[in-house]
Amino acid sequence: MGSGNQNSVGTAINQILGAFSTLTLAMKARTAYTWTFSSLRKRSRTQKRPPRSCLDLRRRIRPGQQGHLPAHPPLYDGTGLIRQSGNNMIFITFNYRLGAFGFLAGSSMEKGGLPNAGLWDQRAVFEWVRSYAHLLGGDPNKVTAMGESAGASSIMHHLVAEGGTKDPLFNRAILLSPAFQPMWDRAGGLEDTFKLFERLAGCQGKGLDCLRKADATRLMTANKELMLSQVPGTFAVGPAPDGSFIRQLPVLELASGHFWKVESLLTSHCANEAILFVDGSIATNADFDRFLSAVFANYTYKAQADRTSDFIRDSSMTCNIRYLNEAYGDAKVWNMQYSVAPGWHASDLAAVFYDRTFSSPAWDNVLRDLVVVPLGFLFSGVSTALQSYLASYAVKGDPNADRVVLNVPPRVVDVGNFLLREIDDDQVPRPACDFWREFYAAATAEGGYVPPGAK
Repeated sequence: MGSGNQNSVGTAINQILGAFSTLTLAMKARTAYTWTFSSLRKRSRTQKRPPRSCLDLRRRIRPGQQGHLPAHPPLYDGTGLIRQSGNNMIFITFNYRLGAFGFLAGSSMEKGGLPNAGLWDQRAVFEWVRSYAHLLGGDPNKVTAMGESAGASSIMHHLVAEGGTKDPLFNRAILLSPAFQPMWDRAGGLEDTFKLFERLAGCQGKGLDCLRKADATRLMTANKELMLSQVPGTFAVGPAPDGSFIRQLPVLELASGHFWKVESLLTSHCANEAILFVDGSIATNADFDRFLSAVFANYTYKAQADRTSDFIRDSSMTCNIRYLNEAYGDAKVWNMQYSVAPGWHASDLAAVFYDRTFSSPAWDNVLRDLVVVPLGFLFSGVSTALQSYLASYAVKGDPNADRVVLNVPPRVVDVGNFLLREIDDDQVPRPACDFWREFYAAATAEGGYVPPGAK
């Protein structure tokens, strides 16, 4: 970003920030992560602690790859959260299949494959936790799922699996910036994406049998080309309705009352979620119309980047939090807004996972590349305060039980540069969220995808 930036994302941010010089941001592919907590069971003094078991995935970085993060970067090892809990939780992190490997969908996949394979990978981990957490001293009946971005939206999909009749295998959930691109046209757009991947992999017209026999390197290349074929700010694949495991979009299942009744939820979003996904080349109304490929409600903004940012925010990000709140009710949901500068999507991860005792070249690289701007808050206590809310929720089911700051249990906590305060959240506007829910409902009905018993 900054003057002369050629990246479309940087151009968009420059529209908003004007002539201010800003941090250079290296845009690289991100690995999706989801985390699981299990509260420790209480033991008598005479009860022996089971042997320690370490479940960890690390990848050696070959020479010449020092500029890339390992498969399990130390940023996500959970030490800060565990320490904040008083060592009363077990922290489990895992990966799952992404891109075409995890989320190819459409009619062909429904007939001969496994749509939403990435979600099934996640469920396998939750099954493992349910079966074996007790061997590590954990309580399988006190499992808290936590995810950010795609991880959080994955949790949202597990809550509505099979119309809300399938136990997600966790009792509580922390959803940080739940974000995904709603895709509902199973026989149309989703099938078109399958056919595009089929062609890119050299299997045009040959279907899943050909893809299963294709060379892994070719499939990886096809996956990369599939992602690059998308308009900036959009994604080729992701969790999507398949008529079975995920019957329809989560917003519609939530509105119909078809969701699993977990104990409670803690949701959060950043103050400026969508700007990282804005195509900076969108500068006119015509550009915006081309981006949408259809005409939606027209708003007035000083910059087209603002307009596009709000469109992405409402359609794919923060409205998910409103939908969850409306479904589960205020009594079962706590909400936070992360406003530490710059407040971009995923900028809260540094505070969530910060560990003041950890130091390594890899950690230093993470700080340098990703969180240079908001470094101040790491030493101001905000990270400790934020972790106290999350750890308290994971262990006791109440973020306020062992909180470090605040004397009044709020409904929405604003985590700012130097303080935490109660606010009215204006990032989840009812009119916009209602509009998108009605739009998705109409589009689903138009395609004939409404499942039996759903509205």
